[in-house]
Amino acid sequence: MDYAVAVYQFATSLPEQEKYNLASQLRRAVTSAPLNIAEGCGAATNTEFRRFLGFAYRSLKEVVTALELCERLYPLLPQDRIHSLIEEGNQISRMIYALMQKIDPRNYLR
Repeated sequence: MDYAVAVYQFATSLPEQEKYNLASQLRRAVTSAPLNIAEGCGAATNTEFRRFLGFAYRSLKEVVTALELCERLYPLLPQDRIHSLIEEGNQISRMIYALMQKIDPRNYLR
């Protein structure tokens, strides 16, 4: 949830022309991650929980990619802030992936 708030705050710093494009996509993707985790926690089975964790994992990968795009498109934005958000997104996605493996290691070997 804290990560979602931080990305939301960052999205407000994007140029006005990105209000309905990249900023909107960032907000939707970063919101999707904790919502899917919460929904998965209410699931009746581990299989269903894993499915929602997968959605959250993919949403975080989308956030990281959008942030990397921001890094390339807008070099005047605070690059250290973008890099920090990228690193945090990668760390959270690794944590979700590890949880997915614990729930069923056979389905998530890479």
